[in-house]
Amino acid sequence: MLRHFWKNRNWVTIATEEIIIGVIIMLHYQQLDGRLPPALGLLDDPILGLAYVLIGVALMMNSLWDFYWYHIRIVLIALSGGMWVILTSSYAMSDIVRGQLTITPFVFGIITLNVLLSAWEEPRYKLKGGERY
Repeated sequence: MLRHFWKNRNWVTIATEEIIIGVIIMLHYQQLDGRLPPALGLLDDPILGLAYVLIGVALMMNSLWDFYWYHIRIVLIALSGGMWVILTSSYAMSDIVRGQLTITPFVFGIITLNVLLSAWEEPRYKLKGGERY
C-alpha cells in the first residue's frame, strides 16, 4: 500500500482535498449567493457535501489499492474533475453576483488544474481498465 501511495500521491492529495471540502460544505452550507440559478445554488448543500466526501473516499481507496478494472479509474477521475469544475464555476459566479472578489474560486481553480494535469499524466492502460489493452 505504501508503494501505491507514492505512485498515486497526486490522487491521494486530491482525494484528501475532496474529503475536507465535503466536510466543510456539510458543516457550513448555504455560503453561495441566493440570487444564483437554482442548479448552482444547490452546490453547497449538505447532501452534496456528503457526495463530495463519498467521491473522495472512493478515490482514496482506488489510489491506495491501485485497482483500475472496469474503467473505475476513469469514472472516479471524471467525477472528481466534474466536481471541482462545478464548484469553481459556482463560487466564481457567486462572487460575480455579489460584486466582491474572494480567494475561494482561485483555490478551487488551482485544484481543478491539478486534477486535469494528474489525469493527463495517468497511464493510459489504467484509464482503459487494465493491462490487456
